[in-house]
Amino acid sequence: MSTQRSTWIPTWPSQLPESGTSPAPSSTAQRPPGSPPPPPQRPTPPPAAQTRPAPPAPPQRPAPPFAQPALGRPPGPPPGALGGVPAHQSNSAVLADLARQARAARGELQAAQETFARRALALYETLRIVDDSLVQLATHVLGNSVIASAWFSSRNHHLNQRSPLEVLMVGDREAVVNELMRLEHGVY
Repeated sequence: MSTQRSTWIPTWPSQLPESGTSPAPSSTAQRPPGSPPPPPQRPTPPPAAQTRPAPPAPPQRPAPPFAQPALGRPPGPPPGALGGVPAHQSNSAVLADLARQARAARGELQAAQETFARRALALYETLRIVDDSLVQLATHVLGNSVIASAWFSSRNHHLNQRSPLEVLMVGDREAVVNELMRLEHGVY
């Protein structure tokens, strides 16, 4: 009996040289002096791993049914295409409807102009009543003009739950000045 063991090294068939081709150059082959060493060769994966299955095709939609051509008179515009006017309405009826809409719009415009005029007059009265010295006093006492303008339009319990602007419109400037002096001296 021999004590020597035989070694068996398994190899893949794709790594073996094909018949009729030369074996891969070994690292012990002779190369010219000063030349760089050859790059290491990577083993090629089996061919089954290189191919991927194709993605499934998108579902096909059925084709729309064949549209029959309209016979006779071509269809008119869709409903509502003429600005809400029915197709059977005559020209005089359309003109009467447009005149009615114009009168309604004119009335709305006149009401808006009157409201604007009232607000502009109220603003003018407010600016006339609140003089510059009163605005400066309120800004000095309250810290800045934003807080002062908010104070002028907010209700105050010392002024009988009226805003300082309402009190000024009545003509009681002294009550507003007294309230500002009270705030300046820390009497709430």
